[in-house]
Amino acid sequence: MGNPGDAALAELLVTREVERFLIREVGLLDDRRFEDWIALFAEDGTYWAPAKIDQDDPWEHVSLFFDDRELMTTRLARLRHPRVHAQIPPSRTSHAIGNVLVEPPDPEARSFAVSARFVMLDYRPGHGQRSFGGRYDYRLVRAGASFLIASKKATLLNCDAVHEAISIPF
Repeated sequence: MGNPGDAALAELLVTREVERFLIREVGLLDDRRFEDWIALFAEDGTYWAPAKIDQDDPWEHVSLFFDDRELMTTRLARLRHPRVHAQIPPSRTSHAIGNVLVEPPDPEARSFAVSARFVMLDYRPGHGQRSFGGRYDYRLVRAGASFLIASKKATLLNCDAVHEAISIPF
């Protein structure tokens, strides 16, 4: 059996590696590098935003959205269109992510359940600023020296409220 300090250090390093990945992920959204953001998803990866706080699956209930890579690509390609009304002028966003928990924090694992809290500010000149916040739940899988997103669930605090068009991923 190894030194308990070695195991704690390995867990800390995996958690920091995951945190850096998540910070990079939301940074790509803030920089409007949507194609690079989609590339972080596994080929069969999904991005889901439930319409209810306690919604446990996207198949039996209406969701704010439930996208696979193909649908994400289509949705975000629309943001590049010069006449997309919901993004004239384009949004400027700022994401903050924290309270990251990695289960299991085992450095030998190939798959990780990760949760984090987020706040996203969305500003469009002439339209004002909106804020979104809630919890992300991820399933990350090892891919070389980094990760791919097998699934991402974004549960907004006010997911059951009426929203104006949400065209930028939160």
